[in-house]
Amino acid sequence: MKTLIFVFLCLVFTTNTSSIAKISTPNAKSKCWLGHWSVYIYNAMIDPITVHVKSGDDDLGVHTLAFFDNENWSFCENFWGNTLFYAYFNWNGTRTASFDVWKYDFFKYCSGSLVNPQRRCVWLVRHDGFYLGEDLTPFPNGWHKMHDWS
Repeated sequence: MKTLIFVFLCLVFTTNTSSIAKISTPNAKSKCWLGHWSVYIYNAMIDPITVHVKSGDDDLGVHTLAFFDNENWSFCENFWGNTLFYAYFNWNGTRTASFDVWKYDFFKYCSGSLVNPQRRCVWLVRHDGFYLGEDLTPFPNGWHKMHDWS
């Protein structure tokens, strides 16, 4: 009986692990046991950039972002806290970068808390690199430089 309960709980906690909605605000229909995350990537450069976001389970596609345009998605954190999204960036075909745009370690740079079920991380792409913060605040207040262009 204990095994059956364990299997049932595993199914309940892992059912929503890939619940991605291409929306600006969390989906009210989505039930996240461990909280809901929304990630935004803003282009803060005059030139357009191309971004391709993926995870082990989901491919969000290739998107071209004009000045101050954004790519965003929402998801439920999985039970083990190992949800991971990564992105490939291209700027004018001459500069590139690739790195994780969401992993659990980033929560310290993002808004919300463990008790706040709707949390947000915001990336700002600039000519000198990639910055992570809680919200769109005036630069450089609240921003943490995480990566450089290659």
